[in-house]
Amino acid sequence: MTTTTNFATAKEVTSALSSLGFQPSVETIQTISRNCREQFLENLSKCITGQDVDGASKKMISNLLRSLSPDTLNKLKPIVPDVTADRIVPVVLKAPAKFLSAVDAASNPQHERHIDAKDFLKGVFAASVQDASPPPAAQDEPASPPSPTPHRYERPPQRDERPTTDSAPVARNRQAQGQAAADGKKYHSCHVYGSGYALCFNATEWEGKPGVMVDAAVSNGPKSYDWKNAVHVWLDTNEVGAVLAVFRRWRKGIEFAAHGSQNDKGFAIEFQGQHFYAKVTAKKMGQHPTRAVKIMPTDATAVSILFLTQLAESYPAIPLNELLATVRATHQINDAAAA
Repeated sequence: MTTTTNFATAKEVTSALSSLGFQPSVETIQTISRNCREQFLENLSKCITGQDVDGASKKMISNLLRSLSPDTLNKLKPIVPDVTADRIVPVVLKAPAKFLSAVDAASNPQHERHIDAKDFLKGVFAASVQDASPPPAAQDEPASPPSPTPHRYERPPQRDERPTTDSAPVARNRQAQGQAAADGKKYHSCHVYGSGYALCFNATEWEGKPGVMVDAAVSNGPKSYDWKNAVHVWLDTNEVGAVLAVFRRWRKGIEFAAHGSQNDKGFAIEFQGQHFYAKVTAKKMGQHPTRAVKIMPTDATAVSILFLTQLAESYPAIPLNELLATVRATHQINDAAAA
């Protein structure tokens, strides 16, 4: 059993959209957040986790972003002077193809349906006024408020595994309290819970380099986990890219070993058809040397976006599409060589 986790920040949503080839403005993301957040994130999740088999989710996202673009607004203003982005969303969600077709026809005086399209758009927005209500205040982030993170712990940082400047507990505390680090960056983490174990994926840095710290805890009661005695494994930039390749289903699985001061720790993740299976190992641990959980699709979305964000942080000068293309090519070659 896992706990549903949504995108944590607007930056994660933007990174996910960029990986699909979209570059919406901050204003567009905020409009979507106010009007159709859950529906939008559900479709985005399907695209990111490889569940959009027929392409319907990506088409929905494309139509919505196109409908909210400055070009569409400029075409609508002469026809519906009081139109706003917030008023467009419910209209386009009902009939996206018809709406976009009408906008194109209404903005072209030479189009054979020019008059009919203008009348259609005027009527649609006039009808929407009756049911319209003032939109809520703009939000900085399109996702749901972060889920409570009750499993915080304190322990001395380990020299070989954890950044000395920013431990995972501190990162989670910052997020929960809405604080940022001295460098202005926000830190976040994603938890995945199982019946016997839980994993926490922390987006942080070590020696100035972005990566992911994985904490693995043992259940010590109903909905309770022993985070004070968790096992910790640091994944560097190359390993972050490899894990992302698994989430993208470009390779079936990946395993890392020889982590820690005694080279006895490791991390592995594998796609198993309906879910991902992730585990942290610590061979010299007296009890629970292997701590594993299933990661269901909804949780996989949040975790994979965390890895995507950290990969982008590692190579800020390289477009995200090029980064993903490199990761895909590299790991597909590795899989073929191993076959």
